[in-house]
Amino acid sequence: MSPGSDPERDDTGLPPVDVEIPDDARELDRDVQAYHRELRAQRRNQRSRRVHGLLSRDSMVVPLLICCLVFALISGTLLTLFTATSIDQGVPGQAAGAQPAPVMTPAPRLATDAVTVAGNRHQLRSLGPAVLLMVPARCSCAVQAEEIASLAQGAGVYHYLLYTGDSSVQARRLALELGHNIVPAQDVTGGLDKGFKGLTAFIVTAQGSVSYFQQLETSQHLSELLQLGNV
Repeated sequence: MSPGSDPERDDTGLPPVDVEIPDDARELDRDVQAYHRELRAQRRNQRSRRVHGLLSRDSMVVPLLICCLVFALISGTLLTLFTATSIDQGVPGQAAGAQPAPVMTPAPRLATDAVTVAGNRHQLRSLGPAVLLMVPARCSCAVQAEEIASLAQGAGVYHYLLYTGDSSVQARRLALELGHNIVPAQDVTGGLDKGFKGLTAFIVTAQGSVSYFQQLETSQHLSELLQLGNV
């Protein structure tokens, strides 16, 4: 409506507009919130268009990321496989499937056990330095027993073949088969035949200490017995 014209007359040629001015500005809150929502929607649309444009322009980004992920997965799998293989094969320089070295176990309680050699009774600690072999029945370990007797004879220490009970005849026969001047010795108290597994070697040092190695029929390190026992 132009100034100075009649209320019913409009010289501008614009359509009539009904403008309502509220008395309280708080009545415009809903309109303001709707306006802000519209602005946020426009910003989201702009960000989406920018991301889409980046991917469209650099079409190699996504395939490159996928290739990097696949490479990382393959590398991790191969590393795990090689690590497990190295553990199974053991330390470098050790043949696969090689038996571990025999473990020496101190046995001070056996030092006072009695054995009879040629009819004379002795405490075990008084025989040192010596190696005493206990060969269990039905043990396929004659080769290992003969090797231990040979090592003991080569080291210049006494070497005995232990037996218990009334098996002296069998012990003497086995001592002859093993050779190397191995001497039969009877375990009087029976303490040397209890709780031990397989072919067992009792090591008595010159100072009278006693230790033992057991299950020697599976060991490939018999030459280390005398060194470990410090005979």
